[in-house]
Amino acid sequence: MRLRRSLATAGLVTSAAMTLLAVAGCGDGSGSDGSAAQDTEQGIPDDWDGPVPDPLTGQPAAGWIDDDEFAVITMGSGSCPPVPSEPEVTSPGEMRIEFGPSPNEVCTADMSPTTHVFTLPAELIDRPITVTIAYTDYDEMYELELP
Repeated sequence: MRLRRSLATAGLVTSAAMTLLAVAGCGDGSGSDGSAAQDTEQGIPDDWDGPVPDPLTGQPAAGWIDDDEFAVITMGSGSCPPVPSEPEVTSPGEMRIEFGPSPNEVCTADMSPTTHVFTLPAELIDRPITVTIAYTDYDEMYELELP
């Protein structure tokens, strides 16, 4: 009886440890990876009505969440999404966000969308807003529009 109880306890401890490792490894978009996004979510939100990124070209997409928040959806490894910097306002209707490499060391070789949610900087008062997306890993930049 004591052996069964010990095995059951060991199973619970192992299960709890595995859950803790899974949570610690995945991240919750809270910036623990250096991200300036207020939230990061794997995939595309179910209620997303903005443009969808093209997985073949890797071009990101940007759209509104509400009046004060917008999102940028990037394509890349699902386990190592790029990490955004704080949006830099370059004029009353333009901003730039630079994405750096993920700090994760083991990455899947897939092409998955990741949604990065940001609060709209108060200095952006003109519409439409041009969002320039740059990556530190390569030279190509993308200009996206928030209508």
